Amino acid sequence: MALDYEKLEYYERKYERNPVEDASKLLSNKWTLHILRDLFIGKSHFNEFKANRKTLDNKSLSRCLKNMENNDLIRKENDGEDPKNTEYFLTKKGKSLNKVFYELLIFAIENNVENKYYSEAAKKELKNIYKEILKI
Repeated sequence: MALDYEKLEYYERKYERNPVEDASKLLSNKWTLHILRDLFIGKSHFNEFKANRKTLDNKSLSRCLKNMENNDLIRKENDGEDPKNTEYFLTKKGKSLNKVFYELLIFAIENNVENKYYSEAAKKELKNIYKEILKI
């Protein structure tokens, strides 16, 4: 089957949308994928997202969380008056990124520099762990 670039371009012009651009806007913030990972493994509080990330400051994290919330990837809940009680959760839309996220992880695991980071056994184990975490 021949690729129909003209048809693709027609639809992109007609709807004024480019799906690749739309997806990259959702995930292009430096911290978005880190926060998604944390949410998938069960972290939900502001300070948990900052743990072990020395270069992630409060302003950057707040901006990223707000952007993710505006894009309906996460929702925020506050149990009381104390902002420390605020928790973040993946929305249905956010959870639907599980397969995309898994494929990115597999790409990284399989294509690491000089294949020096992961043994074949570690690769297999990591894939299984992420399958469980991401419910794949």
